[in-house]
Amino acid sequence: MTLFTPPKQMKDKITLLAHKPWMPYVGLLLITILAAALRFYKLGAWSFWIDEIFTINHAVRHFGNIGLLLDHIPPARNWVPMSVILTAQVLNLLGINEWSARLVSVVIGVFTIPMLYFPLRKIFGNQVMLIALLLLAISPWHIFWSQNARFYTSLLLLSTLALFAFFYIIEHDRPVFLLLFYVLLYLASSERLTVFLIVPVIFGYIFSLWVLPIEKPKGLNRKTVLLSVLPLILFALLEVCRSAFLGSSLTISILDTFSGQPNTTPLRLTLSIIYRISVPVFILGLFGGIYTITTKQRAGLFVFISATLPVLLLIVLSMFMFTVDRYIFITLLPWLILCAMAVKELFFQAKRFAVLLPFGVLMIFLFSSMSDIYLYYQFQNGNRPNWKDAYGYVERNIESGDIVYTTGYQLGEYYLPAADNRYINSFEPANLAENESISYWFVIDESIGGVNPDIYSWIQDFSTLVRSEEVYLPGKSMSIRIYQYSSAHDERVDYLSER
Repeated sequence: MTLFTPPKQMKDKITLLAHKPWMPYVGLLLITILAAALRFYKLGAWSFWIDEIFTINHAVRHFGNIGLLLDHIPPARNWVPMSVILTAQVLNLLGINEWSARLVSVVIGVFTIPMLYFPLRKIFGNQVMLIALLLLAISPWHIFWSQNARFYTSLLLLSTLALFAFFYIIEHDRPVFLLLFYVLLYLASSERLTVFLIVPVIFGYIFSLWVLPIEKPKGLNRKTVLLSVLPLILFALLEVCRSAFLGSSLTISILDTFSGQPNTTPLRLTLSIIYRISVPVFILGLFGGIYTITTKQRAGLFVFISATLPVLLLIVLSMFMFTVDRYIFITLLPWLILCAMAVKELFFQAKRFAVLLPFGVLMIFLFSSMSDIYLYYQFQNGNRPNWKDAYGYVERNIESGDIVYTTGYQLGEYYLPAADNRYINSFEPANLAENESISYWFVIDESIGGVNPDIYSWIQDFSTLVRSEEVYLPGKSMSIRIYQYSSAHDERVDYLSER
């Protein structure tokens, strides 16, 4: 009886099993179940953070009933943010709480797995897509946004479908599918305008096909290219006319909002992006993408441009405007596909005992992600400040007439609705009440910043630190400090006037 299976035989058995017609569906089901388990676990445990409150307010005020819905979709308004519209309906049905507010995001995050598998397996094959979607299922970045009442999971799904709809058009010369591409692009842009980072990908891919010594696809012809860019040309002309005759432009308005406010350096943004994608994925994806270009695979070239070009553009833009790493969350799946293509190539190129090496590479991805996920659930409070417990402490100790100043007063309206919640920078020490029974509470999220330095100095000098809700991430503190000041203190002075 043989207790050890040689690597060559193991490789052959795995290859044979993978070619069973039912096996990919079993793998897809298991990956989807894993994705659901990781995303629903502790879904309602984390407290809201400020951006989730923005989503809830947007959903309730603009789509909370049929009348509001009709008033805020075309032709009355320009956009159809499907995730927010669906969230509004869930909140109507289940009420406002952490679990219900995130339900739409998490469901879209889970169903992204099968919804991307079926169209993309025709391009990359079953093995590549199963590996890529396994990596997506355990991606800490995707898990985080799936557990947020935000639009990023729907943005990733819609933008990815739009990208590969365009690839299908070029590959098979099916310009009729341009309608599908633009519908998906419109729905994705309704979620967030950062989806337009995929537009340079399209132009970059067309340009690369013309200049590189690579076999041209059937759809690379004048008619398809003109039809592809025609709506963009029309939009540009419309913007020029609006600017000339009305003095307004959507593009200029957006640029004015974000330009002139650089909040990071290109190096720090680059490192942050690599951290979010994960170092193993970024490194193997980058070299795997370069390898696919040398083999002259059009699909590999397209996904390499989809992964890298938006990142490069955002790094350049960071020198002139406000940027954050989540703006290129839409590139996550292309990076994972590049990794999956590299792992597959390593596996089928390996001989004898070397077949263990690609398994080792895959294990690096798995253990790297799972260690981050463990920290996320057990020690990092879902990578967000613990507003729920912070306000819980204030609620247990606050008395009638007390005033709460905070960096997140919108969160206070949810977690402490009966209190007098005010924005931290509206605090005026000179106007403190003489009533000795009144206390002032200061709830400060250190990750937000923006607190007037003079006000923060007064709070630290004349108030008592009564509670800290500690949350630390690599390179960042999300801790919340709670200070209390009572007007019974004799040493109260007009600190600001002295400064």
